[in-house]
Amino acid sequence: MSNILENITSGGIWPLLVGAIIGLILGWIIWGRKKFVGDLTSEGEGQLRAEADSLRARVNELEAEAGDLKGKLSTASSDATPSTATSAASDDDETYALEWRNRYLAARVKYLEGRISDAPNAKPAAKKKAAKKVVKKAAPKKAPAKKVVAKATKAKPAKKVVAKKAPIKKAASPNAKYLAEVRKYDAKASAAVVDSIVKYCGISLRSRDSSLVACSDEKELNTVATGFCTKKLGMTKGQKELVKDVCVQMKGQRFKNRVTFYYLCAKSARKMKVFK
Repeated sequence: MSNILENITSGGIWPLLVGAIIGLILGWIIWGRKKFVGDLTSEGEGQLRAEADSLRARVNELEAEAGDLKGKLSTASSDATPSTATSAASDDDETYALEWRNRYLAARVKYLEGRISDAPNAKPAAKKKAAKKVVKKAAPKKAPAKKVVAKATKAKPAKKVVAKKAPIKKAASPNAKYLAEVRKYDAKASAAVVDSIVKYCGISLRSRDSSLVACSDEKELNTVATGFCTKKLGMTKGQKELVKDVCVQMKGQRFKNRVTFYYLCAKSARKMKVFK
């Protein structure tokens, strides 16, 4: 036992640590960068299973070695002198490296087992069902359309249209213009009264000067007062005042028609019955 400890202490722990580190790097290069592309085939699955089994065996071996090493260290620590304390510490470092390696391999085994369990099972392609032939039924034949013969109808004789004779319009009264002038002052003026006044004026209406009454001419006003108001209307007083009042009524009209002037004189004097 003492010889084993002397061999370990004489060689040192550093070569073992360097070897472990190199192994870790090589393991990472080999296994860490390996990629799996696509689905696993039967051959690939077998390779993974074999690799997992070998790794599992390696893990068991490392665990056994670690257990043996721990047992040796425990016995050596009880029998060792203070001079061998440094060698025991180096053995602890080696044990730690082995445990770390063991954990890595165990994780790798789990990863490979997961890959195997996730591999899809190949299923045979389903047989295609033969498509049924669809036979279209022929459409029933349509019955031939019956010919429709239109019966000739005798045209009825057109009715004779007799044009109605247009009603004969009565000729406008020759005194209509005088009536229109009078109705500017009296909308309800009687056409019969106006016709009587026109008849009374007679020939005086043919000339433009004699058909008008000039209120600025005193001689003209005296003629109307004596000739029309006194003789025709039968007034005995107030004739001149009546004539001047009618001039005021027709103040807005420059040319005062004689028929209209006489009508207003008779109306103001209340002598309309003379012309009815």
